[in-house]
Order: sequence, then C-alpha cells, then structure tokens
Amino acid sequence: MSNSRVKTFNDEVQVKYIFNARKPFLKGYQEAMNTIGTNKENTIFIGDQIFTDVYGANRAGLKTILVKPIHPKEEIQIVLKRYLEKIVLFFYMKTKE
Repeated sequence: MSNSRVKTFNDEVQVKYIFNARKPFLKGYQEAMNTIGTNKENTIFIGDQIFTDVYGANRAGLKTILVKPIHPKEEIQIVLKRYLEKIVLFFYMKTKE
C-alpha cells in the first residue's frame, strides 16, 4: 500500500495513521498505540487481511474486526493471500456452526 493511498483514506476519516507499519510484527502495533495514546485494553484494530492485520493484531493482544477489502484491484501477493484466507475463513465458519 502506498503512502498516498493511506493518506487518501485518512483524509476521509481524519485520524492519525502510520504508513508502513510492518504488519504483522508487534512493533508496528505498539507504535500505532503510542502514536494515538492508547493501549491494548482500549484499542480495536480494523483490517481486511487475516495474515497481516488480524493475525498480527491478535498477537499484540488487540481485539480485531475483519472487514471486506475496499478496492478490488490488489497486488499479486495480496491476491494469492486472499485464496488462503478463503480457506481459513471456511474452516473458521465451520467451527461456528
């Protein structure tokens, strides 16, 4: 994701953001919480990728919300991850039945 894409999204929602947070490594999540002055007890992470957004945030002790992707055109490595995510979501949903 480019900084301009992140900035464009942020212009709509007007919140602090970190570009290139190096998800799913824990340091990026901690840096984000430090930037906005929160901690894991009062932070929810919203993301559209299981293996970076949700997995990393859960490892950092955060509650997470998985959302659908905003834009249908994605880089090839993300497209490939989406196939794996579908498998993970399929089995996750089976455990909820």
